[in-house]
Amino acid sequence: MRPDTPAAHTTEAERLLRTAAQYPGDREPLCLRAAAHLELAGDRPGATALYDELLSSEPADPHLIRALKAANLWEYGHEAEARAIIEGLRGARPSDAAPWEIAAETLEAHDELEEAESTLTEAARLLLVSPDDLPTRPGP
Repeated sequence: MRPDTPAAHTTEAERLLRTAAQYPGDREPLCLRAAAHLELAGDRPGATALYDELLSSEPADPHLIRALKAANLWEYGHEAEARAIIEGLRGARPSDAAPWEIAAETLEAHDELEEAESTLTEAARLLLVSPDDLPTRPGP
């Protein structure tokens, strides 16, 4: 078993990125795993760059990548940018639960409890009701 050190996480991220280059069909999930390892290694700017690279390549799940990017950004002091991304996600109204969950957990982790609750409530309404029954989201 590998030791849980920054160097081990960096090595694993590099291995995943090499594998992603060899298997383009599996690139997105491999790069997401690599970004997670970069975060664990403390290379948050490197993880952000990887998220940006994925977003520039028409990913299968851009909402998930944006949510992960927001969570990462907030952890290294880019709160305003993270908040803007989360607000953009809410406005985009993803049809998958994962981006909503990550956004809400990010808010909760930073003591933004009312916003976290509001995000989860909005997600529940969206995901449990048919899109035709939803009112349009009010503007700012």
